[in-house]
Amino acid sequence: MRGLHDELVEYRTHFRWAALCVVVAFALLALRFFQLQVIEGETYEALATVSTVVRDRVVPARGTLRDRGGEVLAMDVEVTDLMVVPMYVKDVPREIDRLVDLGVFTEARAEEIRTLIETALGGAKRSHRLVAHKGLVGSRCPADLSPMSFDASRGRQVCPQCGSEHVDQRAVVQTHLHELPGFSLRGRTLRHHPAHSVAAHVVGFLNEASEAEIERHRGRLRPGDTVGRSGMERALDETLRGMTGEDVWVRGPGGRRLSPEELPEPYRDVRPTPPVPGRDVTLTLDLALQRVAFDALKEYPSGAVVALEADTGDPLVMASWPSFDPGPVLVPEPDAAGRPMDPVYAPMMNKAVSAYPCGSTFKMITAIAALNEGLIVEDSEAWCPGFHVFRGHKFKCFRQHGHGKIRLIRALAESCDTYFYQLGELLGQDNLAHYARDVFGLGEKTGIELAEDPGLIPTERWYRRHRGFQPGFAINTSVGQGDVKVTPLALARAYAALVNGGKLVRPRLVKAVADAAGGMRAVEPEVMRVLDIPETYVETVMAGLFGAVNFEAGTARSSRIRELPFGGKTGTAQAREVRRNVSSSAIASWLLQDHAWFVGYAPAKRPRIVVAAFVEHGGFGGAVAAPVAKKVIQAWYAEHADELSDLWLGGREPEGDDPPLEIVR
Repeated sequence: MRGLHDELVEYRTHFRWAALCVVVAFALLALRFFQLQVIEGETYEALATVSTVVRDRVVPARGTLRDRGGEVLAMDVEVTDLMVVPMYVKDVPREIDRLVDLGVFTEARAEEIRTLIETALGGAKRSHRLVAHKGLVGSRCPADLSPMSFDASRGRQVCPQCGSEHVDQRAVVQTHLHELPGFSLRGRTLRHHPAHSVAAHVVGFLNEASEAEIERHRGRLRPGDTVGRSGMERALDETLRGMTGEDVWVRGPGGRRLSPEELPEPYRDVRPTPPVPGRDVTLTLDLALQRVAFDALKEYPSGAVVALEADTGDPLVMASWPSFDPGPVLVPEPDAAGRPMDPVYAPMMNKAVSAYPCGSTFKMITAIAALNEGLIVEDSEAWCPGFHVFRGHKFKCFRQHGHGKIRLIRALAESCDTYFYQLGELLGQDNLAHYARDVFGLGEKTGIELAEDPGLIPTERWYRRHRGFQPGFAINTSVGQGDVKVTPLALARAYAALVNGGKLVRPRLVKAVADAAGGMRAVEPEVMRVLDIPETYVETVMAGLFGAVNFEAGTARSSRIRELPFGGKTGTAQAREVRRNVSSSAIASWLLQDHAWFVGYAPAKRPRIVVAAFVEHGGFGGAVAAPVAKKVIQAWYAEHADELSDLWLGGREPEGDDPPLEIVR
């Protein structure tokens, strides 16, 4: 009996402890319920109003590109998309019909949106924010992004460029958003190019980042981000892009964005991270002068113009024709008749930095080389019967009956091939290559920010490696033929080095970049090397270039400007091409023509601008390329005439073989 009594006592003890534990547990639960429902009830009631915390990545405004005078070349403009979260749309037919009534949706688009929402509601995208209408019409024309003005008599926005009329859809939707639960507005930016095709090759274009780029720049690029693909948009992509931010906000159960005053305590510290906008950049380009060059090139199927400040090497003009509109959809410029441009003319290629045979514009370098090597002096004479014979091969001068007895200055002015054939034979291939490449920088990249072709200045070694060397190759090289290829930019830089005191500069398109304080930090010109050429040799060559434009027999005489004497050199480069499957006989005939060149500087005394004009398969340089350059020089002179009153240079033409008056910078 005693054992049974002990077991009963032990059972009662365990029961009491168990009961005590149950009582304590229920007491704790009761206390917790009291805390949640009474003490913290208001807090949790407020939290019940929170549906989700939304984190939207904010892409910063891309930096603006301007020309040297402040004209906008590329800028971001804000556009607005209509978005929809299907699960928050209360009455799909009613809301969509309302958007039709407001002039946002057409009937066809309304049907597409109904299908989109109904499909999303039955799948995984019911809570996703989907695009219902991309690019609502706002204050800018949807066709060309030009700012529109409101016409009160019509009650519509009117584009001053194309004359089209539009309803301000963004303002209408913003006013009626309270009637459209589930719908919202999302701002984004588009790149706007006010100059359109005029500066397209310099400015460049954007498009979406590829999967490989997103993977390579993990964290910085996301699907849908744009990157620069060409021109300065590519060269300055990091500078222009800026840093992304984050918009963090709280959505209530009905999909509405809660205001800061409505946020419960745990969410009041939610703060967005503002984006850092891209930096603005000022380019050296002169848009007004660029337009002049661009319009001059439009007379021909293909070509380029480069204009540099002689002293700094800053590009004022880098025009390439044909061109394209660098908008969201790349559209090549139509031809003069409004037809699509034939691909053979390469509208996407920047011909200002593409290499071509340069013809007689190379003679300036041959002349400097011969003078500096002591092979000739200014008065050295040659006889031109219309050809030069080398080892039994006859190299013809462009003037069939020859120039007769001729000296260097007149040989440059009248572009006597025979004179320079003889210099090429004396100099040899490697000597010509040395002066062209190592002195004047041809056959190498100039260092400009754009992607560029280095061109080619062949040496004996290059020939032996590629096709075998013949001494006669130097004769072709002396007049810019054979395998010589240079870009208009590199040729303009070489002539600038001749006339600016011997400074071979690195052309730079970036004139200034915005700094963190909001000011503009200037980018200084860079001199790559200084030419060790005696002044007297430079003056002799410049006298010949002056004669090319101003002497009666000068090859560019028809392009002279009486009130602004300038110098230059024409070039007509043999460049016959035969291509298969060309679209017309006219194009096939065009491909057989020579390239037309002219490189000039103005004024003749103390030059300030150098212009290189290239017309692909254009024919004779003096008749085709020189007038293009003349238009640019005239436009530049119109803006600087007051500064040039003391620079006019008179002169007399030579009598017989006498040299002209000395040209002084």
